[in-house]
Amino acid sequence: MAGKPSGLPKKEDSFRRIVEVCFRGEAGLSTPLPSDTEDLVETGVLDSMAWVSFLRAVETASGVSDLGSGLNEPPASIASVLAALRISSKKSLPSGATKERVAGNAFSSAVFLTGSSSVQGSRVVASEEVDRAFGMPAGKLRNRAGIESLAYAAEGESELTLGARAAEQALRIASCGGQELDWIIATSETHHDYPALAAQLHSRLLARESCGALDVGGGCLGLLNALAVAQSLISSGAARTIAVVTADVHSRALTPERVAGEFGGLFGDGASAFVVRREGGPRVGSSYRVGEFLFGCAGQYAAAIQVAARIGGGLDVQFDGEALSRAAITRLEKVITAVETRSGIPRASVGGFATHQPNPRLLTLLAKQSGVSVDAFPPICRTAGNLGSSMCGAALHAALQNEAKGKAGERKPIFLASLGPGLLFGGAWLTPAELSAEN
Repeated sequence: MAGKPSGLPKKEDSFRRIVEVCFRGEAGLSTPLPSDTEDLVETGVLDSMAWVSFLRAVETASGVSDLGSGLNEPPASIASVLAALRISSKKSLPSGATKERVAGNAFSSAVFLTGSSSVQGSRVVASEEVDRAFGMPAGKLRNRAGIESLAYAAEGESELTLGARAAEQALRIASCGGQELDWIIATSETHHDYPALAAQLHSRLLARESCGALDVGGGCLGLLNALAVAQSLISSGAARTIAVVTADVHSRALTPERVAGEFGGLFGDGASAFVVRREGGPRVGSSYRVGEFLFGCAGQYAAAIQVAARIGGGLDVQFDGEALSRAAITRLEKVITAVETRSGIPRASVGGFATHQPNPRLLTLLAKQSGVSVDAFPPICRTAGNLGSSMCGAALHAALQNEAKGKAGERKPIFLASLGPGLLFGGAWLTPAELSAEN
């Protein structure tokens, strides 16, 4: 970057790297890096909306909240952003403390993912059959969205049965019994019964009475929300072992009688489960250390998708597919950039990307925009459809399985990125336990 002084302190160099990556993400790789003092809006390098988007990307990548509030008067320059980051950093640290000390207190215990599983509805339905059911032209889902088939729950399958099956498999892989669980954290965008899903899973898994049961929301972002809560409980010392479970049965909620085909025909049924522990578990070689989480909400896209219950049992759906698709790809790529910046792990060295998958076409576009091979994105949605809160979980389990096939010591990190209605977004990363131990 123009005007970059030599011998920068470590923190200053980190700030500058974050600003540079976020600027490239907003302005494009072909745009020359401006000088520190150039007013980016006044000179037309960024328009006012792009400037705001740039600031939000810096906030997400740096972990500094409300960065823009201190930039109303100064020029819209890189120097102003760097100055705001320095000021915010000083305010956020106790007197005499270092960033490393605060980070150490916040995450005093390493948190590991030691078991995973994913299941899908056992009734496989060709996309052409779904086209007909929802009154769409034959071949629309296959040709426009890239969906070949959808996984639907069979008779006797529900969020509870699918979630319990996934949880039991994850516990078995982690060599963990239900009695060892301190918490069960569940998320679902289709389960609205009482007792809630976590409580029903508690009974099904025969967890002890002192094991907590908690449901979290967030729609398709639900898995990341649940994992972040699990990490916080373990890091605080309040728990040692937690089961995180997702489960969704869209085929009974998004029926042709209730919603239009363009929206309802995209979704399938499935579940995922993960065992999160304070230690790496008996098979450290198969464990992944959970990194930091980052979250945000791009509210300007909230109107792209809205669903509300209608009197009489139907659903009022506002679905701007084109706007939502553009927003999803742009935001997911920005989350990947923020995770890359925050973790210090180049995306080229990542083994798999466990992201939300609206449909296969958009997944291919995301890979292209992110500059990585589409093979790094497990293609779950092609044969199962959009699984909602279980989508990212199914992709994460597949990414973990792919990495497990490699030789000991050769496994790679995994990036997580997902979205939820609102437009909520979040990201995180996982590092192989053996690599974490070396560091």
